[in-house]
Amino acid sequence: MELRQLKTFRAVAERGSFTRAAEDLFLAQSSVSAQIRTLEEDLDVRLFDRLGRRVVLTEAGEKLLHFSRRMERMAEEMRSELGGAGQLDGSLTIRTPETIGAEYMPDVIERFHLAHPRAQLNFINCDDAQLREELGSGRIDLAFLLIDGVHYANVAVDTLGVVPLVLVSSPDHPLAAMPTVASQDMQGQMLLHLRVD
Repeated sequence: MELRQLKTFRAVAERGSFTRAAEDLFLAQSSVSAQIRTLEEDLDVRLFDRLGRRVVLTEAGEKLLHFSRRMERMAEEMRSELGGAGQLDGSLTIRTPETIGAEYMPDVIERFHLAHPRAQLNFINCDDAQLREELGSGRIDLAFLLIDGVHYANVAVDTLGVVPLVLVSSPDHPLAAMPTVASQDMQGQMLLHLRVD
């Protein structure tokens, strides 16, 4: 098994097509097919099911995709640590809510790129529903959340700060005339708020 074969395997898995993977990798389709065949023979498993022109991962293929992502990141880490003289390169994929991205990220990104100009940051809008699986599989490296707390096994969690919530209403709303508003005062009121799963 070679890293180039895993790269080819990932391209086929992510594109769902040998043809599109070959185009992305600038390889002949026969070369892509040969690499996948060799990989399947080495591992003694079938990695894809062919459904017409599309291919889908088998259960073994899903597992290999998980491992291949981890191995690719380890390879990037090795290149960065051994060959970069302290310079980080490679990429980080980060999930963050749009509100955090717009408010806090521009300054963070600017400082990060000044310190590590060869590194690439990829931002995706946050989706808490798949977060545990995405962190565990290596699909994403980091996530910022607006949430009270999160407890995932094998995931490091740090609280970066506390952001106060402010209730905003129109001036003629009955709550606007109150000196303080308690949670029971909001019973029966229509509220628009951020989703915080």
